[in-house]
Amino acid sequence: MASLRNLFYKRAWDTRCRNIDVVRVLRPYLRDDSTILDAGCGEYGIAEFVPTGRVIGVDVAPTENTSFDFDFVYGSIAALPFSNGSFSIVSSVDVLEHLPETLRPEAVRQLVLVANDLIVITFPTGTAARKLDEEFNEKLIGSGQPVPDWLSEHLSQEYPDEAAIISHIRSEALRLGRKVQTSTYYSEDLRIARFLRWAAATSRYVYMFANIAFGVFAPILPQAKKKASYRSIILAEFDNG
Repeated sequence: MASLRNLFYKRAWDTRCRNIDVVRVLRPYLRDDSTILDAGCGEYGIAEFVPTGRVIGVDVAPTENTSFDFDFVYGSIAALPFSNGSFSIVSSVDVLEHLPETLRPEAVRQLVLVANDLIVITFPTGTAARKLDEEFNEKLIGSGQPVPDWLSEHLSQEYPDEAAIISHIRSEALRLGRKVQTSTYYSEDLRIARFLRWAAATSRYVYMFANIAFGVFAPILPQAKKKASYRSIILAEFDNG
């Protein structure tokens, strides 16, 4: 069963697209000696999708998964147990939307503190993403299906704001006397996301088939565009010269 869950995580669209899109952004910066912190890694994180470098995952929920090649450390993204500049790359994939709004600035500050070269943060954002999740929530309730915890957490508060997250990054970099350059990319085409949510609310078998089918083609699909994406990817590069 564990091996099947691992395979589904690696190949299914819902989990594969967001990790592949992050690694697409990181690929030019990855080296054999890169040290990567995956903050809020959950059970699997990005380790299986990273072609090189050492990945350390940190999360408040301990994991017993040993199938993917990463080291796990217990800790909170809002109080990372590492010294400043410990990692060449720090990532946070779909974590901020699960944090209380008042805690998000501190989480971003922690990411900046422990990163030496760059950070990458991705999260659902914007009115289109919110509307998509609200419609999915209504369909699940209407069909008598349970609402997953992740969806309830998404809808319990405001979605992270792209401009606000960039502002938090720049403010912390300025406080530390570091120069930073930010770039924004996008992940998960809304049309695919909408279809998969329809499938999930209609039939578990249709959903599983569609999830795997889209996941197989994820590496060759074009990057999502700003006006038709579910999540933003913020890349922040620090000038250490």
